[in-house]
Amino acid sequence: MLTTDVGPWRVRVVATDRLDGDMHPERVAPDVLAARQRAVAGTVWPMLDQVHGTDLVAFPSLVDAPIGDIAMIRPGRSPVAVWAADCAPVALVGGEGTIAMVHAGWRGLAAGVLDVALRGVRGADGRVARAVLGPAIGPCCYEFSADDLAAVASGVGVEADAITGTTSWGTVALDVPAAIAAGLARGGVELAATAPCTGCDERWFSHRCRAEPGRHALVAWTEPA
Repeated sequence: MLTTDVGPWRVRVVATDRLDGDMHPERVAPDVLAARQRAVAGTVWPMLDQVHGTDLVAFPSLVDAPIGDIAMIRPGRSPVAVWAADCAPVALVGGEGTIAMVHAGWRGLAAGVLDVALRGVRGADGRVARAVLGPAIGPCCYEFSADDLAAVASGVGVEADAITGTTSWGTVALDVPAAIAAGLARGGVELAATAPCTGCDERWFSHRCRAEPGRHALVAWTEPA
């Protein structure tokens, strides 16, 4: 999805898809999961037990697979990832090459998960160099209630109209990419890349539209530029 140089580091962000296999850390046998991860990034990577919250966990604590929805590494460490099947996986790259991977479901967005991640990833220069949104459900497939829209809007700092869309069948929807963009913009960050809707594009898993148990991953790592 993205390759960019940040200081002395080259940052790579990759979204796995259905052909890469299920990346669910609890459903897939460890040896199978490790083989799939190596095929994508050349090595295994840690993932959190995601609970739609705002807790940030930084390497080396990541290797113990704790609970959290933001995983952070310093440059030169192993790859790091979040897994999803409609929720928004977001990669944030700090100005010094630090990476924060964010699992941003609607509850996390409403609770301010992007604000927590942005505070964590900023280096001494206070800069976030890149932000990438991986495959996530779009408004075309995500019918949503007015009360929950208001909660998400509050969490990303905009009026509800700014993140309200319409489903393909004509009902009110949450525009997840718009909510991600709004939450990042509040922190002075623009999205550098986005991916298609998981509900419409069957290259990725979708829990909401197809009741699939599989999960894809958004993974990022650094290497010398």
